[in-house]
Amino acid sequence: MRASGILRGAFERVARSQPQQLSAYSSLTGLFAVNKPAGVTSTTIVDLIQFVARRNQANPLVQRVLELDGSKRAKRGLIKVGHGGTLDPLARGVVVIGIGAGCKRLHSMNGSSKVYIAECRLGFSSTTLDSTGSLVAQGKTDHITKDSVIRALNTFKGEISQTPPLYSALSMDGKRLYDYAREGLALPREIPSRKVQIYELELLSFPDDHFTTDPSLEHYGFRVGQKDAIPDQGPLTPFSFSFLDGFHAKRMTDTPESNPDHVPIPSTPKGLVFHLRVHCSSGTYIRTLIADIAAHLGTVGHMTDLLRVEQSVFKLGGEATLEIEECVNVEALSHAVQAGNRLLEESSPPNLLNDGCSIE
Repeated sequence: MRASGILRGAFERVARSQPQQLSAYSSLTGLFAVNKPAGVTSTTIVDLIQFVARRNQANPLVQRVLELDGSKRAKRGLIKVGHGGTLDPLARGVVVIGIGAGCKRLHSMNGSSKVYIAECRLGFSSTTLDSTGSLVAQGKTDHITKDSVIRALNTFKGEISQTPPLYSALSMDGKRLYDYAREGLALPREIPSRKVQIYELELLSFPDDHFTTDPSLEHYGFRVGQKDAIPDQGPLTPFSFSFLDGFHAKRMTDTPESNPDHVPIPSTPKGLVFHLRVHCSSGTYIRTLIADIAAHLGTVGHMTDLLRVEQSVFKLGGEATLEIEECVNVEALSHAVQAGNRLLEESSPPNLLNDGCSIE
């Protein structure tokens, strides 16, 4: 409360000294986060916020954002919205969203560290390195113990080298890598490896009677408590936006399972399933990390579930993070944006008047 009061006082002092700039602010301008469900693209979250704003153009909060923008887009009733880092359709959790001048801050979000909880299945590999892809290979897991997994995890802490997966949004010669894959085209050259940082890598579950499963897994909706390996989820089911009449999410096309040559990953009790908590730098591919850990253990593996728990100052369950159903309410959006602006100000004070994001 004291820090908040100091910030409020600082802002008011600047406002009094430069009253002509007060009109440059909107309480709907800044950053917040959305808890993205599986079966939704990050771009769809952006489309949803724009849809809600356009439907509520008469709301003074939305009107102010449009007035401050003044672009051709704003004249069509569209506010500026962006996201701070793609989260795969299979994955769920924190996606940072920028509104209005807050989009200027999204670049810093792209480079921020992230915390994930991942579900790993060893014994099967896929084209996409996750459960939506086609089966590529199978491997044995009988030789893998809890201790061998923990030793393997220790070798992946710190700075490591990764090769991004073919099914990713990275571009090569102006074309997305996943488009090369979907169209069956050869890459112009090999995908370059990159250096990333793994700050923390913790085993949260293991199918061993002597291992205590982390209670957060059940809280976050992971499938736990089963003695046998957990079957894959299979084809990804699109999320339903039935709570918002008139909004139609873009259909996810050209998914691996829609390919006539698709070979599904066997839904059998075979394999080995465990969960990891990963704190990593920007640019880390958890799918690749799991495949590399599997290779280190002498087998193959892929990701079956992924939850982004944190990105920068934004956390699941925090005041600045909304459930997707809450995004239909403009006042809820404004409240989350202001909470996000406070978090960012407290973590690394920006120049409020330059970035156009106010704290109220």
